[in-house]
Amino acid sequence: MKTNFQMLRELLEKYHPVERGIMNREENKLIRQTLHIDEMDILHLRNLRDFTVAHMGRSEKMEDWDRMSAIVHCIDCRIVELGGEV
Repeated sequence: MKTNFQMLRELLEKYHPVERGIMNREENKLIRQTLHIDEMDILHLRNLRDFTVAHMGRSEKMEDWDRMSAIVHCIDCRIVELGGEV
């Protein structure tokens, strides 16, 4: 598995939301696969979430905020699936 930075950079090169504020199934699948979300435990997921927010949160582009929101949603859903709290 790559570092959080490498995985996020790879995702951001190919992930551009089709519709603002909405994440479709294909986008969800792309995020989960590229970031290896289903392979991580709760601690790794929280680290990935924190890194994503720190890295993308300073952007002024609305698309980046939409992408960050979708990524964080995928991570949060997996944390809940594993029995963690968000």
